Amino acid sequence: MTPPRIRLVALDLDGTLLNRGNAVSDGNAAAVRDAVAAGVHIVIATSRWYLLAKRTADLLGVTSPIICHNGAMIRSPIDDARLLQLDVPADAAIEIAAIADEGQFESMATVDDTTHLLTRRANFDPSRLPHGMVRTQRLSDHVAGGVEAFLFFGQDACDGLRARVGNRYDGVLNLAYGYSETFPPYLNIVHASADKGRALQLVCDHVGVPIEQTMAIGDAAPDLRMMSVAGIGMAMGNAPDDVKAQAEVVGPSNVDDGVAWAIREYAL
Repeated sequence: MTPPRIRLVALDLDGTLLNRGNAVSDGNAAAVRDAVAAGVHIVIATSRWYLLAKRTADLLGVTSPIICHNGAMIRSPIDDARLLQLDVPADAAIEIAAIADEGQFESMATVDDTTHLLTRRANFDPSRLPHGMVRTQRLSDHVAGGVEAFLFFGQDACDGLRARVGNRYDGVLNLAYGYSETFPPYLNIVHASADKGRALQLVCDHVGVPIEQTMAIGDAAPDLRMMSVAGIGMAMGNAPDDVKAQAEVVGPSNVDDGVAWAIREYAL
């Protein structure tokens, strides 16, 4: 039986479309642009915040909706319209920010298109921060009305948050833990109903593409939901073994233009 034509490709960013230098290779960029020109929807699906993800979309000429915050938000890069927004409630946000401040964990909180960064890094250069990001001394100063998402980096931060928060916010929060060979351990804290799989289905409904005609590509545990609902789910060659084991296809790594290989093999 001939497999269905892939009309939409959902791409994670870190460890997937981006290489170890957080850049899009020439090979990946060319494949994405060729796919867009051929009418294939390229959907960025990332734990990053919208303005940062949109930079990559704009660079590649991608106009399909962007899934950000691991599925807590969907926005159109054409007019910035919000197709979905699921916020972390204020009471949970206040507690999580207080834990971050107390532990001085490397962390971020995004509120109304501003991402507040808490960091202890020496030789920090604020002039190198991307558009929409500002450094803060306390996340607690910014979260009283709730947040779009939190991101924590490093094993100590991830373990500290999971130990303190535990299961007390079951049904309220989604604590998405991930890591790969090319990205340090991270914890993305979003609304309980947020995941990349649900968001991908909503994007498919919006653009009129059956979920069976999609391919989802990622490298970490938070990508598994979109990989499982897509017509084809592909793990990058640099993904952990447990992620590869749950994927239908395992492609080349992010430093070997795995995204370009997948697009040309399945969508073009």
